[in-house]
Order: sequence, then structure tokens, then C-alpha cells
Amino acid sequence: MKISNHIFNLLHEHDCVIIPGFGAFVSRNISAKISVDKTKIFPPNKEISFNKNLVKNDGLLINNISLIENISYELAEKKLISWVSKSQKRIEKNRYFEIKNIGSISLENSKYIFTPNQNSIFLKESFGLNSIDSSEVVREKPSTNNSYLKYAAIFIVFLALTGIFSKNYIDSINKFNEESYAQANAEIEQKIQKATFSIKTSLPIVKLPIKKQYGNFHIIAGSFRLEENSAKKINQLKNKGFIEARKVGVNKFGLFQVAFNSYDTVDEARLALAEIRLDEDINAWLLIKN
Repeated sequence: MKISNHIFNLLHEHDCVIIPGFGAFVSRNISAKISVDKTKIFPPNKEISFNKNLVKNDGLLINNISLIENISYELAEKKLISWVSKSQKRIEKNRYFEIKNIGSISLENSKYIFTPNQNSIFLKESFGLNSIDSSEVVREKPSTNNSYLKYAAIFIVFLALTGIFSKNYIDSINKFNEESYAQANAEIEQKIQKATFSIKTSLPIVKLPIKKQYGNFHIIAGSFRLEENSAKKINQLKNKGFIEARKVGVNKFGLFQVAFNSYDTVDEARLALAEIRLDEDINAWLLIKN
């Protein structure tokens, strides 16, 4: 499988895919939009950008190549290094390089300019939704009938678009409501179980440890093949003041992931991520995990 296909597939699952020694593709969710020339309407998607400064290997891409192609980590790393070398030479020679399904990179005044592929869908919820033409209706002669047909056509297009996008929106609302109701019921059951009642007979006091709950948004400091290395990283972070540093599990590549901290909302996590990248580690990234 080509390296570009690995990157393309990973962007569906992750907000950041780092290509060691080359740069990183970073994504963010965007709503439906109209093209600059107003001829097409694109469904909700992920907007892809390129950051030349994020080059530190986090193991994600190489492990994916190793897993999918059933080769060793070392061989996968050599394959990626070769791809990076060839890509950089093409950019320096042609001042332009295209990555299939993702976009193109051009070199202008010693700066890398990335242009994303507008036809690629990276957002799972938008799979199967293609861009829709919104060509303007041209009138041959000014007349009442033609004017009526023009507005009727616009109204039909509007209804079609409303049907497509509102269905996804309604489905997402229903899913959110179902999860909210389930969470609310769970919290009610917990409160009932924790309720205390007045009993005349004296009973011994039993102290039970309560495990602290963490949010679902984790700022990752690194991924480690050996568990002892992840423990060392946690101690380093705690010594620096990140007292909530901890392991957040093992990813599908068998790597122990260590987080600076975990947050309840994506807004809190993104704000903290910006500060950590500025003051501590530019290669820190955000993991969303229950």
C-alpha cells in the first residue's frame, strides 16, 4: 500500500498524522460550505492543514504501516524514510508535490503552501455524501414563466439539500439525546445506590476507595513500546508540575500512551493543548477516548 493511502486512512480516525522528518497533517471538523466560484456545495467534512514543524515521530504512522502491510517496525520505518526523501526531492526540483486524495504541497519563497483536495471526504458522518452542483439557471428571454421556473428550480435544490443535511443533523441530535438519557439514568441509579438511611443499630464504618474519574479528552505526551518507559515519562511530567499525568491505555499498535492531563470538554483540552505546545512540547496532540 502506498504511504499516501496510509495517511489518508489515518486522517479518518485521528486529528493529527505526523510524517517523521517531513511534517504533519492536522484536521478539524467543518460544516457544509459552498465553493469559491459558487458552483458546488460540499457536505460537512474535516478541513486538512499542513504543519511543517511537527516532525517528531509519535509511532502512529509507522505502526500503521507495519500492521497493515504485515512487516516489521524497522522495515516500515525504512519505507517511510525513503518516501520522505523522494517527496522532498520532488518538491525541491518541481516546486510542487501532490499527495493522492489529500492535496498538494508547493514551495513558494522557501515556504510550503498546502492546498487540500476538496473532493475527499475525511469525516465519517459524511461518507457517501458527494458535492452537489449549484449552477445558476440562465434565462434566454426575460419572461414571467422563465422567472417562475428559475425560482422553482432553486426551491427544489434547496429542499434536496435540506433533506440531505437535515437528516444527518437530526440523526446526530437523536444519538446525542439517547446518550444523554442513558447517562442521566446511570447517574440517577448511582445516587440511589449512594443514598444513606437512618438506622438505629450502630454499624462499623467501612471506608471504600473511590477511583477518580477522568475526562475523555487526553493530551498525549508520548507513546511507548515498553511500560517502564511510560512510567518514567509519567514521573518526569509530575516533576514538572503535571500532577495528573498518567497512562490512558494501550493503542491498537501495542504502545502505552501517556497523557499530560485529561479534560471533560474539547474546548478545555484544546486550550490546554495550545499552552502545552507553546511552553512544553510542540508535538503534543489530542486523543479522544472514553
